Amino acid sequence: MLLKKINKYFFTLILLLTTSFSQDFLPSSIISLSDIRSIRNFSPDLIASYGEQLAFIDKENRTLGMYAYDSLRVIGGYGSSEYSFIDPIDIIIDELDVMVLDESEGKVSRFDLNLNFIQFYDLLPGYPIYPSVFSIDSRRNIYFFSPDDDILYRRDYSSKKINKFIDYSSNTKSPGCLLDIYINQNDQIGTLFDCSNELHIYNRSGRLQIKYKIELKNPQKSFFINGNWSVIDTVGRIQVSNGLIFDLFIDKKTILDSYINQNNLYVLTKNKIYIFDSTIFPK
Repeated sequence: MLLKKINKYFFTLILLLTTSFSQDFLPSSIISLSDIRSIRNFSPDLIASYGEQLAFIDKENRTLGMYAYDSLRVIGGYGSSEYSFIDPIDIIIDELDVMVLDESEGKVSRFDLNLNFIQFYDLLPGYPIYPSVFSIDSRRNIYFFSPDDDILYRRDYSSKKINKFIDYSSNTKSPGCLLDIYINQNDQIGTLFDCSNELHIYNRSGRLQIKYKIELKNPQKSFFINGNWSVIDTVGRIQVSNGLIFDLFIDKKTILDSYINQNNLYVLTKNKIYIFDSTIFPK
């Protein structure tokens, strides 16, 4: 009789644990993009966040927007001037700057948080290059990936020198398919591949530390959350480095982009921004 009670208790406990991870995690808040569009016609594809400020890229209109305290400021348009873009495809924001990667121009445009232009970073001067993603570390070094030659480069902040950081050209499993770069607070570099469904983790010297197999069907972005490397896909599923997979509640919408800001995960869809408290995510 006692054994039956123990078995029943054990089964109930396992069921509760399994159910808790199978349920969708609800957002702590939701922002309707109609509120932003009512200020100005603006359709963001990419999102970044620092503090109370949200930065966006509208690829079609080639514009950069900053939204804070119910106010939207937008700059850009097609062109090669200080306040315009040809092909903006990636964005980063921190306590100092907003940086935008222009694929066709092969450069990074740097702005302050009021969207005043500061400078250009030419990624490979004199050499045609079309970088697809970029990131920065705690020392302000810029990392960018060139799918044409399958190389992850690093631009040194102090010396301005640009060197090959990781050469993937001999890796036939991942030809030109590096999808995302994320650098955590310890300057570990995570590179996400959608063709091999792998997340590679390197130290700041470029030494490979570990590879994670990603079981998600359409991985999109990588993060470092709650002390774990994690990957999110286009429908709101997150896989943690220990193999655990859980779901976010996003009304069955397709995710355009996502961005982690301290403990908040911002998820951008066509009509809404979902904000999740990452501290409640399973580890």
